[in-house]
Amino acid sequence: METNIYAITDSHQESRNLSRLLSGIYNFEKDNTKDFLLLDCGDLFKGIYEKDLSVKAYLKIKELLPQAQIFITLGNNDFGFNKNDFEYLKTTVQKFQNAGINVICANLFDNKTNTHADWIPEYKIVEINNQKILITGFCLNNSCAKKFGYELTPPEPCFENFIKNIEEDYDKIIVLNHHWYTYSKSLFDFAKSKNIDIDLIIGGHEHSPIEPDYTNNIFYPLAFARTLYSMTIDNKIDNIKEIPAEKLDFIPELELPIIKYEEKTSLKKPIAKRVLNLTKCYSDPCPLGTFISDNMRKIGNTDIAFHSTGFTMYPLRLKDSEYITKYDIDRVICAGTHIEKIEISTAELKQVFENATINRMYRDRGNSRFVQCSQNITITGKKYPETKTYKIVQININGEDLLDENQNPINPDRKFSCTIDPYIGSGEQGFEVLKNIPKTQILQNGEKVKINELFFNAVKNAEKEFSKENPEYPSFGLIDL
Repeated sequence: METNIYAITDSHQESRNLSRLLSGIYNFEKDNTKDFLLLDCGDLFKGIYEKDLSVKAYLKIKELLPQAQIFITLGNNDFGFNKNDFEYLKTTVQKFQNAGINVICANLFDNKTNTHADWIPEYKIVEINNQKILITGFCLNNSCAKKFGYELTPPEPCFENFIKNIEEDYDKIIVLNHHWYTYSKSLFDFAKSKNIDIDLIIGGHEHSPIEPDYTNNIFYPLAFARTLYSMTIDNKIDNIKEIPAEKLDFIPELELPIIKYEEKTSLKKPIAKRVLNLTKCYSDPCPLGTFISDNMRKIGNTDIAFHSTGFTMYPLRLKDSEYITKYDIDRVICAGTHIEKIEISTAELKQVFENATINRMYRDRGNSRFVQCSQNITITGKKYPETKTYKIVQININGEDLLDENQNPINPDRKFSCTIDPYIGSGEQGFEVLKNIPKTQILQNGEKVKINELFFNAVKNAEKEFSKENPEYPSFGLIDL
């Protein structure tokens, strides 16, 4: 018997979008009594609206549609950045499980016991419309989980191990994989090589649009809950459609809490005129990233600045509206991290950019190690397609080359003052070279400076400093030879 499936991902506390998608699912299923699947591929948290709004929206949809078989896997941002965030996640998992909402993650292991985390199941076999479907989930490895004593292991051996130990019969396998598309395809191919058929993979973590892979049934709904996929499963996956959030109608039960929150926080109130086109690119120099780095450099009063590309989540496009709201600002960057200052040598700077471009040859995946730099930096690198490697050839600051013909520092004693974010400053994402460099807190009016507040003030001041006649903000330079 045919079963309806709805799939979403990476809502990131975009509670208006999430509630609209859930409203749409309610309108599709309200007159049906048959069970259906609602799949969420993670990153429910880290965003603008209150976390509770997203949690309560799921609890409400389960209350309104008890026939909904809901499965959510963990995303890398769901672990949070401090102990309170992590405890909130664990409490939410328990709250969902008590309400009949399944949260699964097969590759989360407790470092103390070297066994799978005891507070979240690896998988579940659900009997639905005369079919038994095994549903499991995976999340890419991340430093946040490590902070709390957990490790996210590679999915392939984990998948093979628990599949071969399952004694219960099942008809289909569905995987929720919070990782880049290439990793979902690798998991599919690995399973195939072990004579295991994965019938459907729903992917998350990709913030850029991913074309549907109809051949292998791998689908990535748009991040920030901008679309949902609807489809059916019986003998095969069929009736596949991707539906934008704006095409769906709200139901009052889910819209009213959003309206109240937006009114209480003035989230949609205009705060500045939009004069700059700050587009975003995750793995390449972009106006948004350079604008932030330039303002970090200005506040820090340093020679240069750079920050993790992961701090930016959404562009500020000139075409979107005449005014910028608090919502627009928070959608770009919600991290309240305090910026800091270091002194860095040319040799150390080269190591930073080597790490930042280590995945540059892999154009089919995002590069979370990438850094966005201040405008006065130009990096030149050489591609080696046969080995898929990348080499830093030249670093130029303020028009001055820092490396000789052998890519060694021209002046080994030269140091630059630099403003950075403390995430990469602590050695995360492979930036080990930055870990042991002494840091100085940057103060403004005696207070530490948060990167999101710095950005907020810079956008408000942009109207005075820039003209709409020349809205394109220049990016820092990266030259591929």
